[in-house]
This record gives sequence, structure tokens and C-alpha cells, in this order.
Amino acid sequence: MNYKNLYEKLINKAKNRQTDVYTEVHHIIPRCLGGSDCCDNLVKLTAKEHFVAHHLLYKIHKTSKLAHAWFSMLRCDANQKRHFTANQYRMAREAHSNALKETMCGSGNNFYGKSHTEETKRKIGLANKNRKKTQKEIDNWVQKVAKKSKSAEHRSKIGRSNLVTLKNIQTNECIRIDKSEVILYDKTIWKNPAVFQRKEICIHCGVKSVPGNIKRWHNENCKHNSSR
Repeated sequence: MNYKNLYEKLINKAKNRQTDVYTEVHHIIPRCLGGSDCCDNLVKLTAKEHFVAHHLLYKIHKTSKLAHAWFSMLRCDANQKRHFTANQYRMAREAHSNALKETMCGSGNNFYGKSHTEETKRKIGLANKNRKKTQKEIDNWVQKVAKKSKSAEHRSKIGRSNLVTLKNIQTNECIRIDKSEVILYDKTIWKNPAVFQRKEICIHCGVKSVPGNIKRWHNENCKHNSSR
């Protein structure tokens, strides 16, 4: 389909008419392509024509900025009489999303190679302190993440039901084996590290666990810590 020809016909039709209906000003050559704000580069389009014009411009040039401009046509305020179908929304949204994936990755991302300052981290922490997820947010996470079916490869990587960790107390070597193979190893040398690892108790909730878990999730970070 000749999108350029369709665009030119739409613009020429709008140039040669007088109308009293609601219209919006459109740049014939978009500013992102070098167009100016002079009168010769402006034309009045109806709301529908304006949306179609940006759709055609994206089809012709396929640039990220034109994808964003097309998607921006979906944003309306109380004074704009713009309507669009679900299919039109889907196409504009997909073009916008694909453009972001291309332009915002790697060095194209404004935050690429940067990190938050300690002060910013502190402010973020304070903003999220004591924030509880709504039931809707929890249900949404369950549906999208927890109940999402996993591939065979994914299941093989996270499967732990039939595996056990053994540590050689003489060499400190750790291995993960099937539970059925445990009897093949000398129990006086190969032991489950969780059995003899030192345990600590959280001062707030009383949970007993290994030092790493207590440091990360308990004591000062415990959800039962009233001073948080």
C-alpha cells in the first residue's frame, strides 16, 4: 500500500476546504523530520484525520519519534473530540512499545551507566517505607508471575524437590545430588550443611535461621520491627 500517496491526498483535501467542525493543527512535515512552524507547513485536520495522518506518517518513515507521536494521539483532554477503536489503540500502543524497546536499551537509556546516589536511595526507601501492596496488586502478581506456566528448561533449573546439598567437611566441597543417591556417600564425611550450620534468632519475631537470612530479612529488617 502506498502510504505516502494516501497521506498527500489527505493533506491536499484538508488544504482546499473550509469547515466549521472541530479541527486540530497538524505539521505537514513533522518537526522531528525538519518541519517548521511556518504557515505553509501547517494544516487544519479533523480529529479523525489527525489520528490517521500520524498513523500514515509512522507507516511511511517508521521512526521512533513518529511512533511516540502517533501514540500520543490517544491522549485526549476534555476539549478534544478524538475517538478511536480498540484495534487502532492496539496498533499505536504496539508501535510505541517497540520504539521504546529499541531506543531505551543500552546507551539509548538516559540512566545507562549511572546509579542512584545514597541520598536518592534513602528518599526512595522512605517513600516505600510501610507501603503495603493492595489485594489487587497481589492478585495481579499471582496471575502474571506465580501462576505463569514455566518452560521445561525453567523447571529443570529451579527444580529442588528431589535434590539435596551435601558438603565434604574435610575439603569443604559442596555438591547437589538426587536424594536417592545419598546412601552412596559416606555420612561421616558428607553432611547436609544446613544441619550443622550455625543458627541465629531474630530479636523481633523469634525466627531461627542461618546468619545470612537473619541479617537480610530479620533483626533490623524484620517486618515485626516496630521502629521501621
